[in-house]
Amino acid sequence: TNSMLGAAAAASPNMMGTSLLSGQPPKRHKRWLTPRILAAAFAAVACLLIVGLRRGRVEQPRQRLQAYQGTCADVIQTARDTGDKLAYMGCQAYEKHADDALNLIDLTDAPKGQEIIGFGGAFTESAALVWQALPADKRVDFVRAYFDPVDGIGYTLGRVHINSCDFSIYSYSFDDVADDFDLAFFDDDVAHDQRTMIPLIMEASKAAGSQLRILASPWSPPAWMKTSGQMDSSDKPGLRRECHDVWARYISRWVSAYKRLGVDIWAVTFQNEPENPAAWEACVYDAEQMVEWVSGHLGPILRADHPDVKIFAFDHNKDHLVDWANASFTDPAKASYFDGIAFHWYSGSDFDHVKYVHESWPDKMLLGSEATYERYLWPADTTVAEGNWKFGEGYAHDILGDLLSGTVGWIDWNLLLDEHGGPNHLKNDCDAAAMANSTAQELYWHPQYYYMGHFSKYIVPGSVLLKATVTAEQARPADENSTDPSAWWYYGKCSDAKMQAGSFLRPDGLVATVVLNCGDQEIAYKIKAGKHRVLSLTVPAHGIQTVLHAHDG
Repeated sequence: TNSMLGAAAAASPNMMGTSLLSGQPPKRHKRWLTPRILAAAFAAVACLLIVGLRRGRVEQPRQRLQAYQGTCADVIQTARDTGDKLAYMGCQAYEKHADDALNLIDLTDAPKGQEIIGFGGAFTESAALVWQALPADKRVDFVRAYFDPVDGIGYTLGRVHINSCDFSIYSYSFDDVADDFDLAFFDDDVAHDQRTMIPLIMEASKAAGSQLRILASPWSPPAWMKTSGQMDSSDKPGLRRECHDVWARYISRWVSAYKRLGVDIWAVTFQNEPENPAAWEACVYDAEQMVEWVSGHLGPILRADHPDVKIFAFDHNKDHLVDWANASFTDPAKASYFDGIAFHWYSGSDFDHVKYVHESWPDKMLLGSEATYERYLWPADTTVAEGNWKFGEGYAHDILGDLLSGTVGWIDWNLLLDEHGGPNHLKNDCDAAAMANSTAQELYWHPQYYYMGHFSKYIVPGSVLLKATVTAEQARPADENSTDPSAWWYYGKCSDAKMQAGSFLRPDGLVATVVLNCGDQEIAYKIKAGKHRVLSLTVPAHGIQTVLHAHDG
């Protein structure tokens, strides 16, 4: 344990001079605190910190950021081979000259881009049920780790399904009475959700404060509103024409029900994955059908009933993002009902599509609304306790690429799943940033959690992209393991060994620069934050750093 303490002190040189709880200098000890007692105490603290990191808690000291002093920059690091997980590495002093850096992030006269609204994950029924099965102390730990801005990673976005989705234990709606066009039998208590997602959302809201924004998405209308007569899967089109108006009123009624229960809905997407006639809950539209329904029904009804609720188009894969944006935004009258467009990552990076839409319609928000890895993509050596490091890298690669292309936020899929990647009523099992074994009453945090934290904890809502000039040396590509199924999969993969970076001006005046290295070699780099304000740093192999620093521009 003493050797571990030494390593912790070397990695975090300022940690030992600060109270872990208050961030204040420690009080002077009385003479009865002998060196032997002090050594034992510090060893115990080190063991607790290491155990906490293995458990997945963010065990950083609550330090006052030294970057505010203007003489150095705070560095936070996660890296595969170091044991660092959102570890505070100390405050790096500034230099005066950049010299000739092969890897340089130059913020000189960097223009501003879009404002960031936040990051988060989905409150699915599966996540809620697995959370409820945890012991009380672990339920508290879970909420704090995700949503507390100080003791956690400060999530400020969430997503919830309207009616059931594949990550429900069975299909359900709030009005199953056939042809109830007046919605006389609509369950205004949304009793099913009161037993499942709503308690988790309420606890998350308490932890996050007023920052939490909830995005709602329907997977399927009630069976009687669909051309197929069932919630699972979909014909083309999926929605009965005579049900266009009642389905819009149903969604507005659902928003009202949640609001009465204390859950304000920030925005809705018109339909989850409208191009996908999936085996689970689905409802297929083409782009023209979406525009017709939103501009003729959903938009006017929500504008009358809930004028503050935003509407996002599409909510499917980036490969068709441009086509759906063209359909949504070309006609000014119809475009007025859309506040933005949401997308998923399952077709690949497609950052050029995101950038095109942002540059073509800069007044419309782009939102990454879903990403995950299917459970079958786990390599043979992946365990539920540790997860797969490449998945964390894949998240960070996609988040950085989306943000640099104009995205305002990024939402993970399930906040929590069981050890099998469910429950899912069609066995569409997936990985998640947090998984739990309810029988053993254990909670596990995967690499995605820590990589997400480098964005969500430090790029706070109201931050603005700074379009830095990034020069990155071409490095040897990372080695690929041919037995790893994720090696051939086409989304969520970071195989680029070059430095990747993005910088964001926070409301408090600091800049958060995120630097990603998916390669097998460490990368030395410099940040030029002003004429005489330069940082020289090194990001480890398979590591990520968030650097909080001043900016003279």
